[in-house]
Amino acid sequence: MNIKHMISVFIAAILCITIAPFETAYANDGIAAKIPDSITDTGLNNKKTSTAGMENPFNKQDDMEVPYDGRRWVQPVEWNMPTINPRNYEGGLMIFFDQITLEHGKANGKVQRVYCSIHGATEPVSIMKFHIFYDTRLTVKKNGDGEVINPGKVTGDFNTGSAMVEEGQLVFYAYSDDTAVSNGSIFTIDFIVPQNAEPGEVYPIGMAYVDDGIVADTFINSEQDYAGKLQMTYAFSKGIYNGYIKMSGEKKTTTTTTTTSTTTTTTLPVMPARKLGDENGDGSIDAIDASRILAIYAEASIEGGDLPTEEDYEVCDVDRNGSIDAVDASKVLAYYAYTGGGGTGTFEDFLKKK
Repeated sequence: MNIKHMISVFIAAILCITIAPFETAYANDGIAAKIPDSITDTGLNNKKTSTAGMENPFNKQDDMEVPYDGRRWVQPVEWNMPTINPRNYEGGLMIFFDQITLEHGKANGKVQRVYCSIHGATEPVSIMKFHIFYDTRLTVKKNGDGEVINPGKVTGDFNTGSAMVEEGQLVFYAYSDDTAVSNGSIFTIDFIVPQNAEPGEVYPIGMAYVDDGIVADTFINSEQDYAGKLQMTYAFSKGIYNGYIKMSGEKKTTTTTTTTSTTTTTTLPVMPARKLGDENGDGSIDAIDASRILAIYAEASIEGGDLPTEEDYEVCDVDRNGSIDAVDASKVLAYYAYTGGGGTGTFEDFLKKK
């Protein structure tokens, strides 16, 4: 058995994925000796269980987006400390998936790569583990090494592994010495768009926090100090933004039309003017605005995607550098965290202080 194969088997084993032909092999070949103590001492390891068969919130196939649910996060009892308030985190950490709209007819049956990226991490990271869920109308395309997930720029120097827990659920694992996490992609997944995809269909993709009983989903440094735990708490409670692949066009609907002779006068609502940072124009600057700015950025980044309008630049290019990107979304999120912690003042004043 070559080293690359051995490491893949080892990672699959610690991810609680059963690979029966190799269960004995990885134990007999000394792979266990390569397990860093930090992996088994995260304070997140318990009795072996499995997540196979758990409800997949991304597979309702109702063509709806699935926002990340931070309520699933539970602080590990093994941390043995008072509950950490994520609002104490002063960074603008965001872990986000692409939100992609594809042209119906041209994209059917084609492979679409989806990025999971990170921006604004303030603390180094040694261990990452994420469970990724998706709509099973999509099909995962394995890479040349047989992996279901490709490491990204951020995890290029990490030891990584991935596996399919079951159709609709993947797991990604990465470990290394403490590494200052730069902005960029954590990993990518290649999906095959359904050949019979219809206009308006939405295939949600993203994360849900899972404790599979071996090592719960994690994002922490090797010291597991307060700063690392605070960043991890924020990440899994407030810092993740899910994505989707969407087919262009209107979704087909079946309606019954009744003809009447009544006359209706309709008064169109007056849409409020959008202010800097308030992408949806609801009068508040919050995580929803940050997510929508990321969606604009993702759409403009793909070939053939819609480009931002002049008004989009006025509202979403918050650092006024001529582009709409994850930095703008991070600043919006930082202001939201600031006001949520009792901070006052306008968004413009907040930006001047940064």
